[in-house]
Amino acid sequence: MPDYPATTLSMNKGKWYVYLTIPQELREHFGGRKQLKRSTGTSDERDARRKQYAITTKLYAELDTCEPDIRDVISDLLGWIGDADEVQRMDDEGHLKGLIQAHKNLEEGEDPENDTATEVVNERGSKALKVYREWKAKTANPTPSSNDVLLSVSAREYSATKPYGPLKTLRDSDLSIEEFLKYMGDVPLSKVTALNIHQYAESMGQTKSKQTISKKVGYIKRLFYFAERKGWITNNVVVGVVLDSKLGKPRESYRPLNGDELEALFKQSMPEHSRKLLSILITTGMRLDEAALLDWEDVKEDQGIMYYDLTDKLVKNKGSQRRVPVHSSLPWITTGKTGQMFPEFTRDKDGKAQASASKALMPLIRRVTDDKAKVVHSLRGNFKDMLRDAGVSKEVNDFITGHASGDVAGNYGSGPSLRVRKEALDLLALEFND
Repeated sequence: MPDYPATTLSMNKGKWYVYLTIPQELREHFGGRKQLKRSTGTSDERDARRKQYAITTKLYAELDTCEPDIRDVISDLLGWIGDADEVQRMDDEGHLKGLIQAHKNLEEGEDPENDTATEVVNERGSKALKVYREWKAKTANPTPSSNDVLLSVSAREYSATKPYGPLKTLRDSDLSIEEFLKYMGDVPLSKVTALNIHQYAESMGQTKSKQTISKKVGYIKRLFYFAERKGWITNNVVVGVVLDSKLGKPRESYRPLNGDELEALFKQSMPEHSRKLLSILITTGMRLDEAALLDWEDVKEDQGIMYYDLTDKLVKNKGSQRRVPVHSSLPWITTGKTGQMFPEFTRDKDGKAQASASKALMPLIRRVTDDKAKVVHSLRGNFKDMLRDAGVSKEVNDFITGHASGDVAGNYGSGPSLRVRKEALDLLALEFND
């Protein structure tokens, strides 16, 4: 069933009515009307709520009759691959699902200019896969009984629960489970063994890092815990699975820019908002998304010290909830302003601006170095190195960059004081940032 709006109950002339907002794209089929309503025939609210479900089902059925051919929807999502008959032919030949998954799993290339376009392809591919599954479910056999539930069925049911809030995490989970399904084949859950999990992890060992393998296997484990809660398996094989600590290739770390590269970076001609964002990154060690998501309301002052308040922001973890002093080389940072500090960087559905900011800054990095290990995140390493070289203790260094336990909002007694952090920042000359 498409993701229609939820119905509501409202009293009208002594009777309770069920109201349904008609999606914008379907209103032409209803003479431009914005709502459908049906009377429950009762003035008793409890009775009305009992009848609401049945009435809602009928209202949704009315919307269903106006829905376009699912095959046409899939074609449009993939950039129009033909009419309904052509889509049907591709499915009959076994090519359609693979094409959809190719769109959904398309990986970003080395050119950051293409990142946004790739994300659009991924998102439309994800929608196409959802539509495709709904289409096939209408003609599929009934859900198997316990102990016979297929991997594909459990994956579909698990994904439908939206187990993760961020869309990117949900997409990563779906992709990891699909890769495992391809490795195993569409077998019943009960046929999967702990050995299979270890063998799958080992199959990724030559190309993936230990962290990536652990994350992907983690998504699979959560699928099996879901299946256990549903009663589809009685023996949960993932319980107690501990991966080999030596598994996976070493993770490649980002490298800081050298002095000449850093100076050349800031000498470039660039939009003012890009320069200001780079200036914040090199004077705070913030992660790119932390800086790009700053609001002017985050700039505060305490005992004469100006600082960025990240204690209530969308950050990586609790340790990243911290207060970071404003460096003296940034006189344009002031209190009293409102709104986004960088409205030029669009925020995605998860409320993050990293993709947009990276697209703007990566070309600037690539003009000074073609080393793939040197990216925008390298400035964080530069900042930590400069603090260390200035004699700043590791404790203060980690608190400023969010590698420690973090500040608790409103509790100014945790960690090095704001003044100590400010004194540490003032040790950095940063002439190239003038």
